Amino acid sequence: MVLAAERRAQILEAADRHGIVRIADLVVSLGVSDVTVRRDLAVLARTGELRKVRGGATLRRSPVRASAGREPGTRHRPDAIHVGVLVPTAADYFRRIVDGMQRTLDTAGARLTLSVSDYRPEREQALVDGLLQAGADGLLLVPSIENGPTDPATDAWLRNLPVPAVLVERELPENRLGLISSVRTAHEQGTAAAVDHLRTLGHTRIALITRGDSQAAELIRGGWERAVAAFGLDTDVPVILGKNVGSWPRWSDDDIDTVVRQLREARVTGLVCHNDENAMTIVQRARRYGWSVPHQLSVVAYEDEVARLGDPPLTAVSPPKEEVGKVAARTLLDLVEAGGPAPARHTRLEPEIMVRESTAGIR
Repeated sequence: MVLAAERRAQILEAADRHGIVRIADLVVSLGVSDVTVRRDLAVLARTGELRKVRGGATLRRSPVRASAGREPGTRHRPDAIHVGVLVPTAADYFRRIVDGMQRTLDTAGARLTLSVSDYRPEREQALVDGLLQAGADGLLLVPSIENGPTDPATDAWLRNLPVPAVLVERELPENRLGLISSVRTAHEQGTAAAVDHLRTLGHTRIALITRGDSQAAELIRGGWERAVAAFGLDTDVPVILGKNVGSWPRWSDDDIDTVVRQLREARVTGLVCHNDENAMTIVQRARRYGWSVPHQLSVVAYEDEVARLGDPPLTAVSPPKEEVGKVAARTLLDLVEAGGPAPARHTRLEPEIMVRESTAGIR
């Protein structure tokens, strides 16, 4: 029979090797009951050697890494909470979200490790496994999730994550919300605000352009559809999905001409366009066709990363990117510090509409 001291030494050895130990794995490898493993983890947590997390424990005395956003020489306490972050890209929109996360984690004395999936869903689970093996106490995740039903494998993966996790700018369908907490921009509200802004200027033929098939793009489209119906606006206008146009993901000159012709033929006077770069491209090409912006075509961009730099400066829906990152990080820290099962939490933050020079009444 293995003595408690030997058993706990084996647990520490496994934690030292993998960064994390799971109760289910220890039950098998040690040949003891679930209750015994939980008792051992509790003892090791009290002595400060492990930190209990949902479904297992992580090593408190894991090697200290430089935190993203800090100078390489800056060090955290050995027992600092370690947060793993998965994003599709570290540029532009998501860079601002990560900045918000970093500020909150820095204030809390926590540290961050970043992984980038490069919009490749097949890499995501392996990258998350890497964050867990590095000793992450909690996860902030931007995975590839669409608005439709999630597949059983994704459900099982999220359900069995051994540490607390929060989805960022993503959300599971309503019948799966209890699986995992989330913090996201209320994109549907932002789109409705854009449609309402154009409506108050007298526009009734308001088209929509989205690019990609991300959950954000789906929410933007849903918000546009509901707003057009609620305000009784014309529905025989184009809804253009960028992925369905020619040389997606990059539009050729012919693609842009095709899109602008569609807008002109449909007598569109207002446009909500996701994102800034696409909106700028449409404005430039519309002017080449002799269309006056904003008096013949008013354009609202959706993103507000570079919209103010357009000619004219673009009215834009501005998601609260840094605040999304801050709230997500605070939510995760609360879950980690709770040290056990907790109800899923869901937060939606409303974007602002920044009125500039690309929208006006019809002339």
